Amino acid sequence: MYFHEIAQELKLHMDPDGRAGEFVKRLVRDSIRDPMNDEEQEADWLHEYNPMEKNISINMLDQIFEGDKNKWISRDRAGRICSLYDGVVLAEQVDRLYDGDKEHLQKFLWKKGLDVKTEELGSAVQDIFDQIYHGLAKGIHDVDITLTIHEPKPSIKNLAGDRIYCEDGKLYIDGDVIELPIRLSDAQIYEFEAGYISALCDAYAEVLMRDKVSVDDIPSLPKKYQQNFYDQRKAYLSAESIQRSISEVYEDGENQFDILKEDAFGGIKTTYYDDYDNGYRRLLEVLKKISDVQLEKSKLMLIKNLIGNLERLGIVHILVNDKTIVSWVDPYAE
Repeated sequence: MYFHEIAQELKLHMDPDGRAGEFVKRLVRDSIRDPMNDEEQEADWLHEYNPMEKNISINMLDQIFEGDKNKWISRDRAGRICSLYDGVVLAEQVDRLYDGDKEHLQKFLWKKGLDVKTEELGSAVQDIFDQIYHGLAKGIHDVDITLTIHEPKPSIKNLAGDRIYCEDGKLYIDGDVIELPIRLSDAQIYEFEAGYISALCDAYAEVLMRDKVSVDDIPSLPKKYQQNFYDQRKAYLSAESIQRSISEVYEDGENQFDILKEDAFGGIKTTYYDDYDNGYRRLLEVLKKISDVQLEKSKLMLIKNLIGNLERLGIVHILVNDKTIVSWVDPYAE
């Protein structure tokens, strides 16, 4: 499959009236992860982070979209796209298409020999572009696509704890390397963070004797509450990245993470329901407690370096998002 073929099909459903070259930039932007450090954020601000924005004309982008002869994404640009690729936003956008658009996309993929269910379309497109960009990075323009979404996932239950460890976002298993696919960045606040962030803000409001604290107020709070907020976000995003990655990589990943959460709540439950002067104190005591809890039930704990102190703290906030922990201010709130 050529890049321009899938790009032209998606444009029909995602941006039918827009300029072709601009859609190419959008496709790549929605395929790469968010900036993760100051250097990347500065490059993004200068419109240089997206590999298809710097030193390339809109006319050239138009030609790439049309599939004009010898007008391809260069190997260098494709390589940079691969180094930043995650495809999460692109997959989400495909999954939000109207049913009629999804049906047309299914027919397009079927003609290419790819049988994809409606609920798999986002993941399939994510997989297709991953393979196309890696092909382009090798100078291959017509990429033979074999969807990995239909490959059976391994089971965590079959892993030997002494032969697997995690390092730098990768799992090392008997010499094989599996990269954890999802790394959430603190450069932006995601919609799915609303639950635990709201609970944190309520705790800050109570201890500061304010009617309300919102996320916009965080930079103006006393330093210790600012630092607490940033620390809790870092912990949550780390734990949530692992939860999503493990569920993506392993057949029983979601179940094993659920066991981990249940085990964690069992260890902090008494502390959570104890009496405190304010919700912020309750939060701190629970965070102290989770570091000492023996988490043994989930097979995930066999993976060395996967769940550290940071992720333990993050699991607490995942429990808030799950509504297992309903409030730091009033644990018995309806």
